[in-house]
Amino acid sequence: MAHDVIVVGGGIAGCVAAERLAGQGLSVLLLERGPLAGGATGRNQGGLLPSPLPACAALFAEAVSCYARADRESEVPFRFRPHGYLLVAGDEEGMERARGHGRALSAAGFPAHEIGPGELREREPALAPDLAGAVAVAGAHALHPVLAAAAMAGRAAHAGAEIRTHSPVRGLTADGGRVTGVVTDTGPLSAGSVVLAAGPWSRSLARQAGSDVPVFGARGWLLRTAPVPGAVFRHTLMQSTWHGPGGLKRGGPPLLADIAAPAATATQVVFSLQPLPGGEVVLGSSSGPALQFDDVRDGADAVPLIAAAAARHAPVLGRTPVCAAWSGVRPMSPDGLPIVGPAPGAPGLWLLTGFGIDGMPLAPGTARLLTEHLMSGRCPDDAEPFTPERFDGGEGQGS
Repeated sequence: MAHDVIVVGGGIAGCVAAERLAGQGLSVLLLERGPLAGGATGRNQGGLLPSPLPACAALFAEAVSCYARADRESEVPFRFRPHGYLLVAGDEEGMERARGHGRALSAAGFPAHEIGPGELREREPALAPDLAGAVAVAGAHALHPVLAAAAMAGRAAHAGAEIRTHSPVRGLTADGGRVTGVVTDTGPLSAGSVVLAAGPWSRSLARQAGSDVPVFGARGWLLRTAPVPGAVFRHTLMQSTWHGPGGLKRGGPPLLADIAAPAATATQVVFSLQPLPGGEVVLGSSSGPALQFDDVRDGADAVPLIAAAAARHAPVLGRTPVCAAWSGVRPMSPDGLPIVGPAPGAPGLWLLTGFGIDGMPLAPGTARLLTEHLMSGRCPDDAEPFTPERFDGGEGQGS
């Protein structure tokens, strides 16, 4: 039986999109290549951090409302909670960057104010005594990302969507230039529309329909510790800028010349810390080109860099056991904003990808925008910053 919509990808974006679409009375099938949240969704710190970008800030409150309602109503609680958020700085140069970040956040509607070294130590006694200070930001939240995706998938199923995990999509079917469904290991499946919410894998699938989506992969590593001895962290902590010799400054995948000079593509690291309810912490974070999405060797140098940054900012962590290290591949776009809407040159194909580090806070709002566009045939005004057409003839195409 044909479905109205097939959603490809069982991360947070795909699960919320399936719920939104099914809630409109459409027949929806969600296909995930592995387990739910097996990609970037299940491999992040679980923080919902406000963004200074106006287009993203406008969707943040929608995400908070969505997750609060889902956590309250779902059979799968995912520990959604407000959380303190500090942009920490090791020196005056870093403090100036944190101030700039704080001013941008305040302008976007998230009040931020500077605190000095003394107040920083009062709030987080386990931090190094020589840090220059911090900027405290209002509005941050935290959740368990895997359980959040499971809860949203459950809500989608309750609305009538069918969820199939371990069902990779191998290709797309088309008729007369219009995408008509997908190809799976068990054969073709037809649909009125196909939504690609498959992270960095979206590009290779879209190309089969003649549409080039400028999304590429960036690997990020994280560490999880045992409960920190003698210390309890109360805030999400983050440096306000990345540092390192290379990374993704060009806003796109590496060129062949970059790969020939490994230092140019070296991983960038920023200190971040997300406290967990049991006293453990998740430490990060890194960003580096991911040439093999399923091969972690392209960024393993990040682990010691993350550990060093953590020990510098919080010396107690140097005496804390590390329980796990893992990485995920974030779907990046050239301008850092998600790609949401109909795929150029491929009628019947829709895109919901390119979230970078902001999949959790942006998935609910962008899924709503996609649903409104698909149902009405008209692009909502607040979807304009995310439309795929913004890249026509510009950065990222053809690379």
